[in-house]
Formats: sequence, structure tokens, C-alpha cells
Amino acid sequence: MIPTGGLFFAILSILLTGISQTILKWAAGRDGRFRGFIGDYLKLPIVCAYAIFVLVTISTVLALREIDLKVFYALTGLNFVVVVIFSSVFLKEEVNPRIIGSVLIIILGVAIFNLDFI
Repeated sequence: MIPTGGLFFAILSILLTGISQTILKWAAGRDGRFRGFIGDYLKLPIVCAYAIFVLVTISTVLALREIDLKVFYALTGLNFVVVVIFSSVFLKEEVNPRIIGSVLIIILGVAIFNLDFI
């Protein structure tokens, strides 16, 4: 059985990763000009996204205190699902049947991998 506290931090880690990756996608598509190595990485959205990744690291450590490593990394496959959902909702990206099929395969894989924990 997966302890509740560990599951909370695992889900938090997955959601924060999706938020951060969506911010990075948004920032990359927003301004196509190249400002140099330092200039591109010091834009406010990029700095915020990396700050969220620091929170993801903390949340991951807290989750791994209670969840087995193999279970946690199986759950992190859901990061792709979260990014697709956030990109569709917030960035208005098109979700085609190929993407939907890929998401379903990921969800099925996570479910099969964790059958003994469900």
C-alpha cells in the first residue's frame, strides 16, 4: 500500500513538473529572438520555471521517504500526460489522435506497472 503522505508529494511533484515544463514551452514560443546564452536564461518566466523545479526536487525527496523508488518513477510517467493537458488548456495546442493514443499508452503502462499497489 502507498502511504498517503508520499502519494501527496508524488502527485505534487508531477503537477509542479507539468507546470514548470508548460511555462518553459510558453516562454520558448513567446519570443523567437536569440539574446545570447545568459539573456535567454534570465527571462522571468524561465527563472520561475527553474525555481519550480527546485520545489519539484524537494517534493520528490519527501515522496521518496515513503514511496518505493520504482513506484515513484512509474508514476512520473504521468508527467507527459500533465504537460499535454496543460499545453492544450493554457497554450491552446492541438491534441490529435496520435497524442491521445500516446497518453492512453502511458496511463495503461503506469496502471499495469502498479497493479500490485492498487
